[in-house]
Amino acid sequence: MENKCPFCKDDSNNCSCKKKGKKVLFLLVIFLAVYFGIVHAAKIYASYTNPHTIVVTGTGEINAVPDISVISFTVRSSDTSGDTQKLQSDLSSVTGDLFPKLKALGIDEKDIETTNYSVNPKYGSQTCSGKVQTMIYPTVACNTSVVVGYEASESVNVKVRDTANVAKTLSTLADAKITEVNGPNFQIDNPEKLKADARAKAIADAKDKAKVLGKSLGVRLVKIISFSDNDGGYYPMMYKASTMDTGVSAQSAPNIAAGEQKITSNVSITFEIDN
Repeated sequence: MENKCPFCKDDSNNCSCKKKGKKVLFLLVIFLAVYFGIVHAAKIYASYTNPHTIVVTGTGEINAVPDISVISFTVRSSDTSGDTQKLQSDLSSVTGDLFPKLKALGIDEKDIETTNYSVNPKYGSQTCSGKVQTMIYPTVACNTSVVVGYEASESVNVKVRDTANVAKTLSTLADAKITEVNGPNFQIDNPEKLKADARAKAIADAKDKAKVLGKSLGVRLVKIISFSDNDGGYYPMMYKASTMDTGVSAQSAPNIAAGEQKITSNVSITFEIDN
């Protein structure tokens, strides 16, 4: 009789062929389960370590009116006598008369800040007439640079919190014959809240763009996996008070416009996507 079982030596029902066949089938099932389990696990791992993503940028802008202004000026005094105490006394006389006038405009004492105070020599030229300087007498020197006096200077920053007083402040400096004036530099006193508002608008803009893009691509937005914020900040506006150079009096105060400032936020968001 033909042997029907490749694992048997005979064709009896008690043949070990059936047992061996079951064992081989069991091992095959185990192998396939392990194999497909590994493949599935690899796909899951790959989806987490290298997910499909799209990157979307968003922009948010906030326009705001500046609420403070910074004006800086420098007071100078010079003297040829070499009396540095007199120089400092002259400076104190000017600022001692000026500071109360600034406070009378409603400027707080803490908003008047001295940023630099210095006393330096002033140099001039001296001729060599009457002196001999030849190759025969090399030790005889001709000094062409000499101290001709001293100069004292004080630089001050004034923060004007009521922008309506900016023109009055400039006129007060002009009346005091202060010719070195920079500003006003209009600023926002506390820009952090406005920056946060601009950032929120930028994030909303990026999310809206991502939804439109996902719909166009036929994919589903799963989650946000990275975020970056490129803070565009804001840029204070500078106005040069040219009237200060001509000593314009308070009766012809300059026309100063604070205008508006733009606070910008730019964000970049990476979304994980799925089909």
